[in-house]
Amino acid sequence: MNPFFTMIFLVFMIFMTAERLWETFFKKKGKRGEIVKKWTFPVLVVIHVIIGVGTIVEFFLTQRKINFSITLLGLTMFTLALIGRNWASNTLGEYHSVHIEIRDDHPLIREGPYRYVRHPYYLSVIFEFLGFPLVANAYYSFLISLFVYLPFLFMRVYFEEKAMVKKFGDEYIRYKSETRVFLPLPIKRSKEIA
Repeated sequence: MNPFFTMIFLVFMIFMTAERLWETFFKKKGKRGEIVKKWTFPVLVVIHVIIGVGTIVEFFLTQRKINFSITLLGLTMFTLALIGRNWASNTLGEYHSVHIEIRDDHPLIREGPYRYVRHPYYLSVIFEFLGFPLVANAYYSFLISLFVYLPFLFMRVYFEEKAMVKKFGDEYIRYKSETRVFLPLPIKRSKEIA
């Protein structure tokens, strides 16, 4: 095992852990509102911990030869995720929450990354949790991200979409018809017969 890479990996994991703890538990929170499916947050935290610890354990136990192309891909994904998460949470401002949380005065945010996709924060988290196991070439942890974390995240997106429709009604339904969930691709519109 390359001692220089091991040191860099440990610094990366400390940075990642500190950044996530800060954003999740210590960053100033806005107004409080109604929380929907509150149980989803602790479950996500448990899965995050499993993937993080799994990545570290796998890195040290397997001691596989590091493929630096895979490491670079993972680091790129993680960096894009960090930028995307901060852009999305800064755009939401006081309405950002780690829960599915709707406030009474909650406006439908359609600026910043929300012009392009309905869930840029979750898209960034997908990049993060697929990317950081790749930094360590931790393929088993990557599979846990892919087959445990992502299905659960998609379930949470489903719950959030239902809460948004309940809060905003036709306005959110129209927004859904204009933007995709994750991919910032144009939506084909069928021509209406005049």
